[in-house]
Amino acid sequence: MTPDIRKERLARQIASMVPQGKRVESQSDYQAVLVQGKPVNHVLHLLISLFTLGAWVIVWLVLVFAGGEKREIVSVDEFGNVTVARV
Repeated sequence: MTPDIRKERLARQIASMVPQGKRVESQSDYQAVLVQGKPVNHVLHLLISLFTLGAWVIVWLVLVFAGGEKREIVSVDEFGNVTVARV
């Protein structure tokens, strides 16, 4: 597989994932890291937890484990096969 075809396949895969709400965090010739979601604002949740006397801690923990940013690595091997793996 030629390098240009591999790069084109990576670009096509990235282009199909961006409309799903994912953004490119980093990219090389044959590999890219895509991120979806937003980081949890720990300072804000700490302040809310203090004001609610700890009741907000449950919500905060749910956001830490279920929310936040999700990363995927998209890569193209030497045969032109595209793989997507969650990190």
